[in-house]
Amino acid sequence: MGRPIPTPVTCPNCRQPFNALLEQVIDVTRDPESKRRLLNGRVNQIVCPHCGFNGAASTPILYHDHSKELLIAFVPMELGMGQVEQEKLIGDLTNSVMNSLPAEERKGYLLQPKMALTMQGLIDQVLEADGLTKEVIEEQQRKADLIAELAQVSPEEQDQLLAENADLIDEVFFELLNVLASAATQQGQSRDSLRLLNLRSKLLETTEIGQEIRAREQAVAEATRELQSLGEQVTREDFVDLLVNAAGNLPKVEALGMMAGPLLDYTTFQMITDRANTAEGEYREQIIEVRETLLAVSAALEQRQRAIVEQAAQTLGAILEAPDVRTAIQQHANRIDNTFMAVLQANLEEATRTGNIQASGKLREIRDEVLALVQASAPPEVQLINDLLSIEDEAEALDALHQRQGELNPELPALMQDLAGQLREAGNEAAATRLEVLGAEAAKLAL
Repeated sequence: MGRPIPTPVTCPNCRQPFNALLEQVIDVTRDPESKRRLLNGRVNQIVCPHCGFNGAASTPILYHDHSKELLIAFVPMELGMGQVEQEKLIGDLTNSVMNSLPAEERKGYLLQPKMALTMQGLIDQVLEADGLTKEVIEEQQRKADLIAELAQVSPEEQDQLLAENADLIDEVFFELLNVLASAATQQGQSRDSLRLLNLRSKLLETTEIGQEIRAREQAVAEATRELQSLGEQVTREDFVDLLVNAAGNLPKVEALGMMAGPLLDYTTFQMITDRANTAEGEYREQIIEVRETLLAVSAALEQRQRAIVEQAAQTLGAILEAPDVRTAIQQHANRIDNTFMAVLQANLEEATRTGNIQASGKLREIRDEVLALVQASAPPEVQLINDLLSIEDEAEALDALHQRQGELNPELPALMQDLAGQLREAGNEAAATRLEVLGAEAAKLAL
């Protein structure tokens, strides 16, 4: 449900029939990437095998976002469907969405889908549900239109257009310019991409906001180089030296703070305060500004981390409530990361500590399913290593290695030794030793 299916279409250019993969149900709850495809105009794009026409196919669409209780139906007018036919089609699509949901999640909004008269109207309703007002949407469209026009005219005409539309040149304008240039590159439109990149370079030089963005980009580049020059083991003293030396360049201070967030603790702030207390005049004030800037960066990082943990907790809650754990994990696979696993483990430990057998059992089931999913998606070499390490008896593991000799390649022994080193550094001496033994045997078999 919701996946592209082969559908008979008629080319709007040459009128020849052919089959194309089209999406009629866009369910962002099950496929978050589908929303991006819709907003980027990549839904139901067809290429006619007869005449080469490339464009959007006219097909009905039902858009569903369960988290926002949003259901929107769009039936292109050019299809010429009557009212009864439209209602039946929308009813069938709505039923397919309802049938995909657990009974307790089938709510009233599914019985009254909103209607969109055009594809742009559908997109506008989706954006409005995200909190973007019609005025904001219209302004973004004006910016996109201005970018398209600027990319096509002469430098003299560009200057006039920029003067007439100075109110549209802001950070959002530059972000949109970057997105359009990237999209042109991905689509193989190198000439259009070059025009947009040249326009960006010009605006970085000639506009006030462009100069601010360029200063930030330069600050990030400098901060990156200086941090990398310190090597892998960055001491707190070296880090504070970088910060103090950057006094007066707050964008660079901010970039350093964002890149080395774990070092922004009480000790670091105390060291900066000590430096300020021994400085004088304007330099002292600049160091105090460094401290205040880093305090703001630290607060922002803490808020971001809190939001990430909250999202992981919400994802775990959704999986816990789902009737089918495996299906729920697959649906939320894009949100399963190290933070999710940490939240899962913390909940499992708490359930075990309090003797909540039901909760701990369900959490273990989720953990095992996630680990199975990760292992199934791992490269064959990693899967083989995991399988061997899961065998407790060393002799049996060596025997299994011999039985799977056909899966060995020249790179596997080196990979085993690298992983053994990582395990030893992590304090897992037993697994490291086992993997070294297996790696030595694999090297003999691979000869």
